[in-house]
Amino acid sequence: MESDLGKLFIGGISWDTNEDRLKEYFKSYGDVVEAVIMKDWTTGRARGFGFVVFADPVVAERVVEVKKAVPRDDHTFSIETVTLNVKDGMVKTFEF
Repeated sequence: MESDLGKLFIGGISWDTNEDRLKEYFKSYGDVVEAVIMKDWTTGRARGFGFVVFADPVVAERVVEVKKAVPRDDHTFSIETVTLNVKDGMVKTFEF
């Protein structure tokens, strides 16, 4: 089973944003292992959300804190729901 440690759900992504740009944006916070924009299977068009996986799960928690402090008008991406798996199998979910 793939681990979700360090994985963030990113919502409200512009249809013009590609995975490279998403990864580039979030790598300013830490080492990004993967950035994926979900696409419609039929049309291949972006669905407006995706996931970013950080090498260090602590970085993902820091991103959540930073994004809570930034007014919505001042950034391109929004994090709406984040679920983090932490030590001992505990799961934390944050909703904005």
